Amino acid sequence: MSFKVLGIIAALVSAFSWSIGSILFKKISETATPLGMTLAKGVIGFFLLGTVYYLEGITAMPLDVFLSLAVSGIIGIALGDTFFFLSLQDLGPKTQVIFFMMGQIVTAVLGMIFLHDIPTPVEWFGIFVTISGVALVLWQKIFSDSNPDNATTSFKGIIYGALSMLCFSVSLLLAKDSLQHVTTISATFIRVISGTAGVLLFGLFTNKVGDWMMPFSNMKSFAFLFMSVFVVMFGGFWLSLFSIKYVNIGVASALSATEPLFVLPLAFFLLKEKISLYEIIGALLSVFGVILIISNSMQVW
Repeated sequence: MSFKVLGIIAALVSAFSWSIGSILFKKISETATPLGMTLAKGVIGFFLLGTVYYLEGITAMPLDVFLSLAVSGIIGIALGDTFFFLSLQDLGPKTQVIFFMMGQIVTAVLGMIFLHDIPTPVEWFGIFVTISGVALVLWQKIFSDSNPDNATTSFKGIIYGALSMLCFSVSLLLAKDSLQHVTTISATFIRVISGTAGVLLFGLFTNKVGDWMMPFSNMKSFAFLFMSVFVVMFGGFWLSLFSIKYVNIGVASALSATEPLFVLPLAFFLLKEKISLYEIIGALLSVFGVILIISNSMQVW
């Protein structure tokens, strides 16, 4: 089996992992703050990834590669994850994950620009269809409730989601070149510890670390958090880097955008959330747009 095929599988499994992570972290966000979740996730991830990195064999890496991965971690994790959790609290997992499909498209477009891979007419049409699907779901989310306060909350969630989307996209672009010189585990480890260090320093400066960690002092809450972080670290973070190392970043990002196929039924069965016809149509539109974008790259049409 070629590394490209493995990269494609990794992207799809990563999408599934992020959908599970969204469900699990939604429950945690009911009692914890976004910065607290980011810090706790990073600390646990440090030990999980550090163990695997140690067993793999720690090797030296060029300074420019280390710095690129560190900046990628600060942007994608310290900032991106925090905005992600803020958005998650307001939008909910199924709406937020569908919205984040647009982030995959932004990553693909930026990759095309910086890699000088100009979108074809079919790819541009796919981008339009995907964004249309996202817009349909967001429209339903914002205006389905007659309470104007809820609409305001949703708009705030969209702003946080947009910021998170941008951070994730820039972060992946920064990490792409570095992955040619290091293993995916080492790259994931450097990104996680850099992002976590950024949040920790902010928490120490504002003297908020104790308050952030308080919700996780309960053993049951900590066990649930540990399980959630395990899924996201290896299934989400690591496999996403594995996929962009061996597959074109636009293709990998588009494949990662299949999260709605997983998160909608998970939200329905685990959180007992209702799924409207608009959300189903929006998700299908978005997925169809993704298929259009990757059809030429995958060479299966």
